[in-house]
Amino acid sequence: MEIIFLPFNKKLVTEKSISLQKAAFDLGIDTGALCGGKKTCGKCKVLVSKGNNRIFSAEENLYLTEEEKDRGVRLACCFYPTSDTCVILDNGYSERNGEEEIVVKKDTFTKGVYGAAIDIGTTNIEGMLYDRKLGNPLVTKGLSNPQKLYGADVVSRITYALEGNEHSEKLQETVRKAIQLLLEELSRQAGILMSQIDRVVLAGNTTMTNLFLGQSVMGLSRAPFQSESYSGEFLEPQTAGFHINPEGLVYVMPGISGHVGGDALACILSKDLQKETRKILLLDIGTNAELILCDGEKLIACSVAAGPAFEGGNISCGMRAEAGAIISAVYKEESLEVEFIREGDKITSPKGICGSGLIECIYELYKNGKIDETGRLLGRAGEENLYRLWRKAGKEVSITQKDIREFQLAQGAIAAGTAMLLAKAGLEPTELDKVYLAGNFGGKLSIKKAIALGLLPPVPEDNIEYIGNGSLRGSARILMEEIMPREAEQISQRIEHIELALEPDFSELFIKAMTFPELT
Repeated sequence: MEIIFLPFNKKLVTEKSISLQKAAFDLGIDTGALCGGKKTCGKCKVLVSKGNNRIFSAEENLYLTEEEKDRGVRLACCFYPTSDTCVILDNGYSERNGEEEIVVKKDTFTKGVYGAAIDIGTTNIEGMLYDRKLGNPLVTKGLSNPQKLYGADVVSRITYALEGNEHSEKLQETVRKAIQLLLEELSRQAGILMSQIDRVVLAGNTTMTNLFLGQSVMGLSRAPFQSESYSGEFLEPQTAGFHINPEGLVYVMPGISGHVGGDALACILSKDLQKETRKILLLDIGTNAELILCDGEKLIACSVAAGPAFEGGNISCGMRAEAGAIISAVYKEESLEVEFIREGDKITSPKGICGSGLIECIYELYKNGKIDETGRLLGRAGEENLYRLWRKAGKEVSITQKDIREFQLAQGAIAAGTAMLLAKAGLEPTELDKVYLAGNFGGKLSIKKAIALGLLPPVPEDNIEYIGNGSLRGSARILMEEIMPREAEQISQRIEHIELALEPDFSELFIKAMTFPELT
């Protein structure tokens, strides 16, 4: 039996019946699945043009529209081919070697050495290649973290890893191969040899780095949620599975706590928060949101499970911020007008909604009385449990009542975490001199609307600054030896960590934060 995936023209020959999701993964193809193949996210939609028996599972009947089923769309995790099959990926996802983000201007190359800073995110892995002699960034690139086949969040991956040594080894192998592919692409785009890279600095949350290192995640699965070690680790390239200069070094950033890892430390280093005397809040919003507060003397940190809502996960029409994604909205003449990312003449209608677009739409619906302060849809939208953003020829993009609840869970967790940190420091939001916003999500965010919904603290908009991928830039400071590893270790040990799950007031703050503030 032959399974072909287009437009990649990759095929798998197998004698046994396996799911399209497993076949795609074996070929290095990302179907967009977020639930680890557990049939709970509905994101792995593919078009089966040959070999489609059109016998739909209960999960497919739940997640696919009638129009999609008529076209031959299947969920990759639910369809098990029994004959030669042709699969077309038309959902915007691509091969695991990711998408290019930026190429930084570089006039000349030296014969010197190069290094890479790598951010191992739960959802995405990003890398930046540097000329270490000139101190110049050369190329930045990102790819989807292929571990998401085993679950969209750290809890799912911890659970999978604890099911057996072969599972934890699989997670380690998967992320190491992905980083190797990323290094190869960075060097190719920069026009250098892999052997010219002799330093790699890696940062990630504690679960991601433990899985990369092959360390036990047992302690992260239960209270008090602690890792066996938070020390930085030096590895030889061969040990790490990287085909760079064999005499080089790989350094994994030290962590802070079970839920606040080396990526948060790197964010701190990127803005020298360890030296600040001002009152500053840093939010790194992703699948897991890390919050760091500088009260002018010490650093306090915590982490909340924001979930994948801000990255399009667990949202009925959710997607990443790419072509076709709704990114903004304005309520006019009794309807919501949306803007989406266009790609010339190729993308002429919206395909879904990304995190920033979700915030825009919810804000506009709340402001104009279409949802109440509890997040409940009103009127006809309340009766149908959804608000249609766009509809044409049987296709539609909508926000459901469940989507609003997913947003409230993420927003409430971040707002409650912020409130807890401020309370520990004896500060009011108005006393903050600065708020730094890190992560890809923050760059497309409407600050005004995020404050209005309670996601960000009520401070003047001018006091909020987007800093991009602080994890990458902080790791680069280690790479360029602006900050030495020993100093980074010392800073990590100075940071006070608050485990919110053990704080008796957190649940009350969380429930309160899920109610939208009154608009002024």
